[in-house]
Amino acid sequence: MPAVLIANISPRSMGKTTDTGMMAHALHEIGYTVRAWDADESEHLSQWNEAAGGFPFPVEKNATATFATDVEPLRDGIDLVDVGHTENHPHLADSVLKIADLAIVHMEPSMADWQRVTMPRTSTPVADMVARSAYVRPDRKAPPVWVLLNRVRTGVRSAKDIRDMLRDAEWNVFTVMIPVLDDLKQATAFSVERAASGPFGELVTEMETKGLIKRG
Repeated sequence: MPAVLIANISPRSMGKTTDTGMMAHALHEIGYTVRAWDADESEHLSQWNEAAGGFPFPVEKNATATFATDVEPLRDGIDLVDVGHTENHPHLADSVLKIADLAIVHMEPSMADWQRVTMPRTSTPVADMVARSAYVRPDRKAPPVWVLLNRVRTGVRSAKDIRDMLRDAEWNVFTVMIPVLDDLKQATAFSVERAASGPFGELVTEMETKGLIKRG
């Protein structure tokens, strides 16, 4: 199983921590060796781990600008990093992106989140932040970036419209979308079961199909 470090990033509260925790559980249930990292000063992922009585995989903290030099990625598994918001804590994203193999941008399909990701007025656009990481990476190449749409409502055009806008702007967008579900909204206070049986299991399958992660 090749080692992969995934940086989960977003400007602000876009469901990134919930997605990180659910992805980690789905990967674990499917058979991957998983380690989760809380690189957010809010420590919401760590608090969820504690509230759940401990996840079935390690959760470690490192919300520092020295993440890249402090952390040795798993040799045989997947590190999932819940990265502090790019708007407020760019030093955290900059450090994690130095060693990330994949960056996933988490966003709701709304015009407000489109603006915050692509053309914020008071912070660095996410694409620029990822691109500048190339200068401090050994291969001088930025990690691939994929967008995961979440909090998606059924029966509305917003997801298709935002997906089309992202693709027109040459972003990679996952086909799988995370729906608005009350169970997901409340998940961060409870233990998780059968994460792989829903959209996060479908996301793992899509990631495997696209060659972003690999078993065995």
